[in-house]
Amino acid sequence: MSRLYQPLDESIDEIRLLTLLPESCSGVLYCRLDTCSLKAFTPDYQAFLSAIETSGVSKRGCTSKWKQSRSALNHPSLPTLNRIHATQPTSTQHRFTWGDYAALSYVWGDQNDTRTVILNNQPRAVSSNLAKALGAFFENGEFEGSFKLWVDAICINQEDLEERARQVRRMGDIYGSAWAVIAWLGEESFRSSSAMRFIGDLSALSEADCGSEIEACLRNEPDFLGNGIWLALHDLMERSYWYRLWIVQEIVMGASATWVRCGVSSLDWTSFCTGIAFLEENLWSVKDTLLAKERIALTSKTGPAWSVMGIHLVYQDLSPLSEREENGGQGPSFGTLLDIASFSECSDPRDKVYALVGLMPNAVAGSLQPNYNLSARDVYIATAKAFILANDNMEPIREGHPWGPSKAPSWVADWLWKGRLRSSRTENQLWGPVKFFPRLKPPSYVPYCASQGTKHDASFSENGSLLTCGGVVVDSVCGLSARGKGYFSWDESSIVQPDQWISAYGDSTAIAEALYRTLVMDRVSGGQKASSRHAAIFHLPRTFAQAEREFSERGWRWLAGQEGYYFRWEAFRSVNADFKLGPHRFDDFFKGEIPPDASEFDYSEVYSCFDRTFQKRRFMTTSNGYMGWAPDNIFGKRAQQTRAGDIIAVIFGCSTPMVIRPRGHCFQIIGEAYVQGLMDGEVMELLKTERVSCQKFTFC
Repeated sequence: MSRLYQPLDESIDEIRLLTLLPESCSGVLYCRLDTCSLKAFTPDYQAFLSAIETSGVSKRGCTSKWKQSRSALNHPSLPTLNRIHATQPTSTQHRFTWGDYAALSYVWGDQNDTRTVILNNQPRAVSSNLAKALGAFFENGEFEGSFKLWVDAICINQEDLEERARQVRRMGDIYGSAWAVIAWLGEESFRSSSAMRFIGDLSALSEADCGSEIEACLRNEPDFLGNGIWLALHDLMERSYWYRLWIVQEIVMGASATWVRCGVSSLDWTSFCTGIAFLEENLWSVKDTLLAKERIALTSKTGPAWSVMGIHLVYQDLSPLSEREENGGQGPSFGTLLDIASFSECSDPRDKVYALVGLMPNAVAGSLQPNYNLSARDVYIATAKAFILANDNMEPIREGHPWGPSKAPSWVADWLWKGRLRSSRTENQLWGPVKFFPRLKPPSYVPYCASQGTKHDASFSENGSLLTCGGVVVDSVCGLSARGKGYFSWDESSIVQPDQWISAYGDSTAIAEALYRTLVMDRVSGGQKASSRHAAIFHLPRTFAQAEREFSERGWRWLAGQEGYYFRWEAFRSVNADFKLGPHRFDDFFKGEIPPDASEFDYSEVYSCFDRTFQKRRFMTTSNGYMGWAPDNIFGKRAQQTRAGDIIAVIFGCSTPMVIRPRGHCFQIIGEAYVQGLMDGEVMELLKTERVSCQKFTFC
């Protein structure tokens, strides 16, 4: 191994690159590993970089501009053809004196399932999945000359932990600088080519703006778009590739230069994302039925509904993030990075952070030097601290709690915790008909500002485990609705009825307004604050049987198709019907049938907002007469929950109130809270009148 790997010279951005050799035969691949400098620009490319404005432009953006300029130079009479030579440049397009390169994004697979390749005349074991990808490239005549391939398992000396850490730090640049990124999903199957064609068809349909017509056709004629395509698409999007955390950074940095490849079938990333978006935005309510019919017809088996993780990953994360990388814009928030990590897999718990460093702000990434000698706990502490200091706010503590498996301090987000539900975030796109909730570019979300823009004064103990900062105690929890037991059931015996709750809002009319705002967390479509029309939630039918009838009578097709999701509203109404709000029962505020002049938009909106609100939260009342939402640890034990008596505090520099709990001389963070009437700086106004006072908190 030492003869194969010599130290890389980072001063000239050296990396190792792979070439497939023509000697390969009889199933044995012969490869050459060369050391190449990413600073060895051709004179033409150096002149190009000197001539354009590169400040604020990503490496991917620079490469895209270069491709366009060379295409226009070689064929000035033709319009820009972005896809010509997209996967492999011509010699006149090479950026480096030694040629150019692509980067491979793939799943390592079972490390006990290996094959041998000949690398620089030495036998080298590689994973079977990698060997299959290299074999496919060789059969297609790829990577045999000056266009080379970067593959992490081979091009990084995996036995040298220091080199591995340095190269992990550079992976964002390596993928961002590559001419193309190949997302290798695996070998062809008898359904995969159908799935790839189907996604391409959906992309073409998107351009025709015919979503509602296609949905109607599919309801009447399930085979309208083809036979077997839904099962094929399900199998393609359930491949292990979509569950690997490292692919997120790789695809995002590749952006429009990414090509999705399965065996011999390939599709450019832009078309792939457009096709998945058409499914998400237009065909979501019919997809389950179509999949079930095909599964029975083709396999004579019943099975689960869609495994949607891969589809959501592409639509909610990879597509918008890669677009931002291409065109510039704000990167993912701390919470979004956590959500991505929570639903993706990696073999090393430290890689929950390190696999995403390339997507983090430079000020954060610069302080998170990958170090595999640290424990996962210490990596997570360093990450929370880096985000607090780099962004100069306390937003990361909103993700803290004391129940994570890494045993990190409660103010530190545990990247291994499985209890996050990304669809619960109010800043995310509302789920529902695209005609009502179009994808916002850019989003116009109005953030909460409980601490009214105050600056934090955070300090950290020498060992990093304690966080001390200022804030204000404003209230305490006195009542709690039923806690979740997993995703589908609730424990009625866990309800804590509030004693002597006296409304801080005023009379019954004021309580009703506070309640409908609370149920949608005062953030609706477009990220705006709620208004009086959102009192429509009081007319939302209690059961799906009633709802389906009323929605169908009005032709509200999307709402009438919510049989698989309406359970959250139905269960909430049922289990908490007798929850007390002063002299009222919770159910007293809800009405009978939907009014004749009701708006489909209003009802879709309040339904979608509540569906988001209720996930991982418990309705609460407070000792000072407020109502809101407290953290619900749906996969935790009964003792691992918010309790009556827990304190509600506003921490300087944090946008939401926090539920905290005394522990000895310190406090634990239990999680973020929503308190109706205390989300927009009202506490800071109380501080000016000295009705509340500042204090220091030390969180452990």
